[in-house]
Amino acid sequence: MLFAVLTIVAYLGALLWIMPTLAHLDTDKQPNIRAVLLLGLVAVLCHIISISQHLVVNGGQNFTIVNVASLISVIISAVATFALTRWKTVWFPLSVIYPLGIVTVTLSTFVAGSFIKQLSENLGLMLHLGIAIASYALFFIAPLYAAQLKWLDKNLKSKKMAFSPVVPPLMTVERHFFTLTMVAQGLLTVALVTGMIYLHNFFAPEHIHKAIFSFIAWIVYNILLLGQWKLRWRGNRVLIYSISGMILLSVAYFGSRMV
Repeated sequence: MLFAVLTIVAYLGALLWIMPTLAHLDTDKQPNIRAVLLLGLVAVLCHIISISQHLVVNGGQNFTIVNVASLISVIISAVATFALTRWKTVWFPLSVIYPLGIVTVTLSTFVAGSFIKQLSENLGLMLHLGIAIASYALFFIAPLYAAQLKWLDKNLKSKKMAFSPVVPPLMTVERHFFTLTMVAQGLLTVALVTGMIYLHNFFAPEHIHKAIFSFIAWIVYNILLLGQWKLRWRGNRVLIYSISGMILLSVAYFGSRMV
């Protein structure tokens, strides 16, 4: 409970530095990177401790939906927070990622449940799940960049964009989106391969939907990457493909647990 509260306080503290600037892009003010980075790192550390208290139990690992969501959320928060040291395009994604961290750590703390797995007995499964979760976390960030890319493209075309040190160059956002999606796609490819190698029931009737939806998502992301690389896709098309891929992966990962 204590670390969940500290997580929420730290996330809120970081948001208090971020949100006023995003709400007033016509000013020259920008968030204090050191303050946001420090609060973000504290939030991530406390979030990790909090989720470990609920995820790691005597009988193994408790993979309830809320625990998995919180685990994915802390990975997303960690990636986005560390990206602050190099990428100045991450302010808008953080305004979504940190509230998500608050929601998931709250749910994992107060929503009870049990879905015990013994990953220590199957290192192949542990590898597969780790890669799949990392891929999903990066794919979650990518649509936030796609939305930012669409917003920048629209405002630049309409010439309504006011200069602000917080607003990144369109080409930089595009490059970062492409990098995130490409790395996530590589991880998804490895996750599919390790799934076929290490999971003997990968194509069993009770798991076949995971393989099908994951493979369809893999195709969607390949089309997106090819379209952006060869045809310079931007705007709605990039956003639609990115969100569609995320929906497909979400159905693959969580669909059977919600019915």
